[in-house]
Amino acid sequence: MNTVTTQRKGLRLTQALFSRAFAWFWLGQTISTLGDGAFTMALAVVVYQLTGSSLAMGFFLMAKMIPELLFTLFGGVAADRLPRRLLLLCGDSGRALTVLAIAVLAWLHLLQIWHLFVLAVLFGLCRSIFNPAYRAITPDLVEKDHLPSANTLTALSLQFGNFLGPLLGAGLIALANGSASAAFAFDGLTFVVSVCSLLALRSLPRTVQKPATTSANGLRGMFLDMRDGFRTILNSTWLRWSLLAATFGLVAYAGAMSVALPRLVFAVYKSGPWLLAAITTGAAIGGIVGAIFVGQVRLRHRGIIAFLAYVLSGLALLVFSLPIAQNRLVFVVLPAAFGVGFGINTMDMIWANLLYELVPNEKLGRVVSVDQLGALGMLPVGYVLAGWLSDQFGPTSVFLLGGLMMVVLNSLPLLLRGIREIE
Repeated sequence: MNTVTTQRKGLRLTQALFSRAFAWFWLGQTISTLGDGAFTMALAVVVYQLTGSSLAMGFFLMAKMIPELLFTLFGGVAADRLPRRLLLLCGDSGRALTVLAIAVLAWLHLLQIWHLFVLAVLFGLCRSIFNPAYRAITPDLVEKDHLPSANTLTALSLQFGNFLGPLLGAGLIALANGSASAAFAFDGLTFVVSVCSLLALRSLPRTVQKPATTSANGLRGMFLDMRDGFRTILNSTWLRWSLLAATFGLVAYAGAMSVALPRLVFAVYKSGPWLLAAITTGAAIGGIVGAIFVGQVRLRHRGIIAFLAYVLSGLALLVFSLPIAQNRLVFVVLPAAFGVGFGINTMDMIWANLLYELVPNEKLGRVVSVDQLGALGMLPVGYVLAGWLSDQFGPTSVFLLGGLMMVVLNSLPLLLRGIREIE
């Protein structure tokens, strides 16, 4: 039997746009991702201007991640107990006010480094509320058959935001004579657009969210919901092993591509920023192709394909650890970067589709929050470990160990019947 079959009538990846509710939601979030990309560029510039240290950026990322990890379980329970649109409005409104305040401080030349750390903590808190509701609201906006299309469009908007947002941010900084105020203001305004799109959902029809099934109210009920989220994942072979794969896969991917890659390009490859940008772009293009592949093609044996996609990413990371002749560098590392992005996003897309199939709508928030806690919890350690390995043994060691870890860990689930039987 063929592994894949394609649907003959129309593009599957655009089906979710037939829902006006999702179309408004997706448009607002797509614009917001452009602002996020501009924000990333503005943050890098202003942190360097204020401190001259890349270590400060690492501390900023940790300050943003810690409150997100601490409170994401509460955000997941809230997404199952409260109106998800309301939680999204609170998250985006909070981030809009925070970033616009930073933009004003930068414009008045009053911005200090402690302001950014306050921003980081507030951002982390807002994301702990926003992210579980963001993933859980999709089944409320589209028909069940159109959920793969919605996941594809969401992934594409994120990839395009990561690709185009930094360019917009760099352009705004140049227009402002080196000041990051315009880029921060742009990010704040995109959050305002997102808020407006969420407000537009009020008058549009959507699926009614079932009440959360809890045995108690108050704080005890919240902890029972959290425990239920853990049990749901542990009782599912797919959810359990995909969480394990994401936990170590993100450590390997982020440690290599975010921490070790710059030194690899500059110190080992003896190249310039253009190659670093080209590798990053190649990974983004691979992610876009992976999203379109899963969204447009009807896949069979998705459990096998998902873990093989992570194995592909691991093999692609191993390519960067090989000695490569200078005249062949571009022809080797750019396809490898494409493979890394393609494999990572293919797995992520299949995971999102299966999430909606395996988890009841009224439990989505708590399950997503547990998954995010597990997948992101090791990242701070991964950043530090990758930096230490790169300094002590060279950046190729990070790619070698990260690639081997992804290949080995993602080959083991293929031996399980529960993974192989997933269609």
